[in-house]
Amino acid sequence: MEKAQVELIKACLGGKRKVFRYAADSYAIQLLKDYIGDGMGIGALRRSPYGKLLNKPIVMEALALAGSSQLEVWNLEAVLAKYREHTPLNFILTLDEWGTDDKDERHWKQTVRTGYELVLQLNFASDHQQHFKELIKAEGAAPFSYHGHPVRLDGDLETLAWARIDLDFATNQALVEEIQSDWVKHVAELGQDDLYGCTNMQQYREVLKPYAKVWDEAILTAALCFIRRELGIREVFYHSYDTGNRLKGIERYYQYGKPPRYLYTELPKKFCFVKTSEAPDFLKQVRYVHYLQRHGRAQWFKLPTQETPHGKKAAARPQT
Repeated sequence: MEKAQVELIKACLGGKRKVFRYAADSYAIQLLKDYIGDGMGIGALRRSPYGKLLNKPIVMEALALAGSSQLEVWNLEAVLAKYREHTPLNFILTLDEWGTDDKDERHWKQTVRTGYELVLQLNFASDHQQHFKELIKAEGAAPFSYHGHPVRLDGDLETLAWARIDLDFATNQALVEEIQSDWVKHVAELGQDDLYGCTNMQQYREVLKPYAKVWDEAILTAALCFIRRELGIREVFYHSYDTGNRLKGIERYYQYGKPPRYLYTELPKKFCFVKTSEAPDFLKQVRYVHYLQRHGRAQWFKLPTQETPHGKKAAARPQT
């Protein structure tokens, strides 16, 4: 994207911090909310690409409310409200940007094309910050984050994870370029006496444990909700492991190793993405994308959308 476009989105949508509450497996509720429109017969839903989500306990509660006929959005929202009330993790979402206009620097930024991307940051809320400050006597901001990554560095909020998003309003498409968490990785690797005045690293690991279990679910859910409900974009792509590594230059240029494989294999499958050789339209002019497609070596994941009776994609519905 052009830098001006990213800055416009930030100006329009990034002015107020947005609270995001996540409960384990609630990604299934959010995916179904976007898919069923004004409602869908349960039999048809079982035959859909999202059919496997109906076996999730959180979704089964919504099905119990729906009875034997049709699942509606209010069924899903009622159960989601219950889980958010009793088992939430609280976050603050903020926006940032990432990228370069220098084509020679593109691979160091790990972007498929030259330009800029939107960054959605998943930051800890005050309940975690209280425990964190009691146990970790860090003088600077972001003690568990690499400061060359798109994380908060002002000391006001601490970034657990982020998603980099490339998009194009003309084609109504977005690509989740990357999701990552320095925080979880670095806390797991540190020894007992490796950090500041923390008297018991194990205590903080216990505090972080519920976040570490679901950070990937939480940031991908937040990104999909943002793309579809805030930006109004319907078609969402996600990198596969091999194609993403090639296009972002990780195999050739990045010396610190590849990202965790499961983030670009198992996680998109969990969210019901389906494999496709179709590239996002706004990337088709990238020379290496064209090369990989021509040689049958390109693959992405794409989030299924409901089809209308005439075979057209259903329009996105504004939702809260």
